[in-house]
Amino acid sequence: MNLDYAFHHMECALAVMIGRREALTRMDISADGFWRSFGAILVSAPALFFVWVLSARQTQAEFPLASTGGLILAEAAFELFVWLAPVFVLAMILRPLGFGDRFSHLIIARNWSAAVISYAIAVPFVAQLFAGPESGLAAMLLLVVLAVVFIAAVRVTRTALDSSLMVAIAFTATELFIGLMLASAYYGAVLP
Repeated sequence: MNLDYAFHHMECALAVMIGRREALTRMDISADGFWRSFGAILVSAPALFFVWVLSARQTQAEFPLASTGGLILAEAAFELFVWLAPVFVLAMILRPLGFGDRFSHLIIARNWSAAVISYAIAVPFVAQLFAGPESGLAAMLLLVVLAVVFIAAVRVTRTALDSSLMVAIAFTATELFIGLMLASAYYGAVLP
């Protein structure tokens, strides 16, 4: 993975997230760019691993019989599933909805945006590390980050699909709802 390429695309994704729609045109929307955008998973790995470890430690405090390594592997598998499953779903539904020609735009923008978001999601966990789990600071920061991430995801979806705001909100809200349902099922299955 070329880090200059990755950082350029993360910068473009961040620009789209803050409302600069023209930044999408600076991204590599070719077939090669589509496949290279999955390198965002590797770029996200340090932030994701940090979150997985802290999450596993919290879970282990509540469920002492749970293995830290097993919890981290389960988190990693779930994260990879949640990252990749929408690609297949979007491939099936975008064409019937009239957005088939925007599939690559959406996946490329989503992948690089997810890399940026993974570091934003780590911020509340860093706060928890310093303030302690009982402080409430991390929970408050997490709510703020999630609200900002939702707005950013709507902007990315709207720009990538070249759609109306309502369509972007519907796509993002549906994905969020499905993600929450999957997370609930995942934690119900993994935790003793």
